[in-house]
Amino acid sequence: MKKIDVFFVFISVLLAGICYISTNSFIYPVALLLLSLANYFLLMRKSFKKYFSLIERVHTSYHFINSFVITLSVKDSLEDAYQNGIRLNNERLNLETEQLKEMPVINRIKYLKDYFSLSIYYMFLNVVDLYQDQGGNILTIADNLLRECTRTEKTLADTLAIGYKHLTEFIILWVMSISILLFMRFSLKEFYVSMISNPLVPALIFVFFVLCTLSITLFVKTFTNLTIKEKSL
Repeated sequence: MKKIDVFFVFISVLLAGICYISTNSFIYPVALLLLSLANYFLLMRKSFKKYFSLIERVHTSYHFINSFVITLSVKDSLEDAYQNGIRLNNERLNLETEQLKEMPVINRIKYLKDYFSLSIYYMFLNVVDLYQDQGGNILTIADNLLRECTRTEKTLADTLAIGYKHLTEFIILWVMSISILLFMRFSLKEFYVSMISNPLVPALIFVFFVLCTLSITLFVKTFTNLTIKEKSL
């Protein structure tokens, strides 16, 4: 999150700087900077934290479930399957599993439902219970589960690809809009100076940057809204 924090602070300062160049006023840029920072730290940052957490949990659950099922089919040992499933370079998962070492393996597996908090993991727990009760070939029992894991992972990848495409379009749109404003500021200098001598014009320019800031907030809320089921129905 630190890189995201630095990036959005930089964007806020950049927009405020361009606002100052465009309005020749200190009041509007300061107001814009405060609004941008408030928007990020009060609204967007929470969305980003939830977004990155969900992506991490989806990827981790995909690896855990697949590794667990495959290992169980080969070794027929819940302990070996569990150990292979948690063999990931994931700090949060390592912290969760570190405190579970003294529990029976089935309790450890069930405890992780609170960490993953995904409907796919509840489906996995049902498969494990069925395997314990009835035995059989775990690959056959977990066939639908593995398909759903793959589908969830693919859905996430497709959603991210579409999101990044829209992000590119969004950036191009606002860069072009701000470039037109800067072009007028520096290429039509005398006309521009006479224009901003009217108090209404700097106010309208400020409104333009406020709309830019709000559109960034709305885009982030939409971009980070992943349609992945986070709890069992």
